[in-house]
Amino acid sequence: MMTSSQRQQVLDGAVDLIGRGALRDVALDELARTSGVSALEIVRGFSSKENILRAVLERELERIAATAHDPALRMPGETLKDELIVLARVILDEYRRRLPLMSRVLEASRDDREVGALFYRTFVVQGRQLFTGFLKARADLGELRSGFDIEAAAAMFLASLMGVLLMVELFGGRQVEDFDDMRFVGHAAEIF
Repeated sequence: MMTSSQRQQVLDGAVDLIGRGALRDVALDELARTSGVSALEIVRGFSSKENILRAVLERELERIAATAHDPALRMPGETLKDELIVLARVILDEYRRRLPLMSRVLEASRDDREVGALFYRTFVVQGRQLFTGFLKARADLGELRSGFDIEAAAAMFLASLMGVLLMVELFGGRQVEDFDDMRFVGHAAEIF
């Protein structure tokens, strides 16, 4: 049975290998060498490359989600908008730290619709659910106006952050124009 430590080693190794090359080129023997976990243990623990990718995406999403703090931890005078601006900047920074992984997964999605669907189910849908939970907690505190569509707002907010990542970072936007993160996240937080 794979230990928690071995599981983390495999996921770390997978992130490293995916960041360096095409997703479809990650070989079991290379993952075993990189992670220090035997190929047999990897197969027993994950069964398939898809399960490894799912576990990687879920772990990375959990790490991003851990950046959201409890409303009770706010500084005195801090508003929901202030909190959202900080959260949006953290999410953009976390996305940027994962650019090699995300760009390889998006690249693989072009050739394999199952990879795209897996990315969407884990990173997009689960991310939206986490952010919806964040907003519901704030709605319970009375910080959102009555009748506010939390799920739609969560989807729009996260889609705008992902769009910035794609346009500015992956599609060469920084080479064309300066992009002011603070201005963008300030306007994105206005929807709340």
